Amino acid sequence: MAVSGSVIGNYVGASVKRVEDPRFLTGQGRYIDDIMLPNMAYAAFLRSPYPHARITVDASEARALPGVMAVFTAADLAGVVNPILVDASLPGAKPQPHTALASDKVRFVGDPIAMVVAESRYVAEDAVDLIQVDYDPLPPVPNMEVALDPASAPLYEEVGDNIAYHDTFTYGDVDAAFSSADRVITETFRQHRYINVPMETRGSVATYDTAIGELTYYAGTQAHNAMRFFLGAQLNLPGHRIRVIAPDIGGAFGLKFGVYREDMLVAAAAIKTGRPVKWIEDRRENLTAGGHAREETLTLDAAVKSDGTILGLKVKMTLDAGAYQVMPLNPALFTMIVRLVLPGPYRFRTTRLMPPLSPPIKLPTSPTAAPGPSRPGCARAWRISSQRNLGLTRSKCAARTSSRRKSSRIRARWGLRLTA
Repeated sequence: MAVSGSVIGNYVGASVKRVEDPRFLTGQGRYIDDIMLPNMAYAAFLRSPYPHARITVDASEARALPGVMAVFTAADLAGVVNPILVDASLPGAKPQPHTALASDKVRFVGDPIAMVVAESRYVAEDAVDLIQVDYDPLPPVPNMEVALDPASAPLYEEVGDNIAYHDTFTYGDVDAAFSSADRVITETFRQHRYINVPMETRGSVATYDTAIGELTYYAGTQAHNAMRFFLGAQLNLPGHRIRVIAPDIGGAFGLKFGVYREDMLVAAAAIKTGRPVKWIEDRRENLTAGGHAREETLTLDAAVKSDGTILGLKVKMTLDAGAYQVMPLNPALFTMIVRLVLPGPYRFRTTRLMPPLSPPIKLPTSPTAAPGPSRPGCARAWRISSQRNLGLTRSKCAARTSSRRKSSRIRARWGLRLTA
């Protein structure tokens, strides 16, 4: 049977009825907290009230509470959950090894210190209150300015400072462009911190079949394969022995793309106890430990001609990476995205990007909706500033700065031709 056009192409511009609506509108959606397994236990976390401190943990009283099956500290999970090492093979990146539960020190308010597994969430929460922690506060590192100060207290002593990554990307002869410019226009743009607040918070259910050594992990994840791969790597399980199931997801916006420390811990608890274990993040945990995004500062120096032609661009970007890195998202990757999206629709003959990353005492950086949507806005705001500084009309400035490459055509896989 002959078919004209592609299958996807036939849907472009068409009114397509959503197939999932009846199930959701009639209350038949199935989310993580709807999953109930026989003999299930419940997990709760003790989290740090201090941003930066050395710790000593005593969980003996919590372990004695009736209904408590286990209380895990970092020492209890040594050899069960491997130290977390985000890829540091990128030039300029520094390894920042840490454990799933804070061992010797905490690095942000909300840092997980201990995990309780009990017969009910109520008992687990009561046991969390019985864990004794001796905190020895250390100097805080509250923002990027303090983190970049060589005198600030390092979050990772083995690294020596609070710069997690630094490199320079150069395209063209930037120095020559600036030496031949009529003017250099400088603008600084600051992006405030975001937090994802989906209706459904993070959560998971883990069950381990000891007879065949197979882990089944239910999670509201946006990345099944990444979850399976990194759980296997952290728990010393082969990939074919891990099954990841994602039911309906009540919002994510990028928050549920990564593999978090809690994912490793809930899975480890199921392996250690031999019981299915459920953890549902409450809203306070979501706000203090769920993941933040986009706190960054970009300073743009542009070498321009008086007619508005952009000869070169120097960009210094500082990104608040947070105290820890979420697998598999080395924050250095976000700076690489900047190289792609910052120019937007404007012509730059030469560019130099210098992106240091700093790890203040804040939540880990995670995507929000998509990484990098604010950066083209910086380019547009800079272009408007240049127009005003040079006294040009909008049309003249646009004619000199806008990209009009006739050859930049992309043929999409489904047959559409896109022309930039």
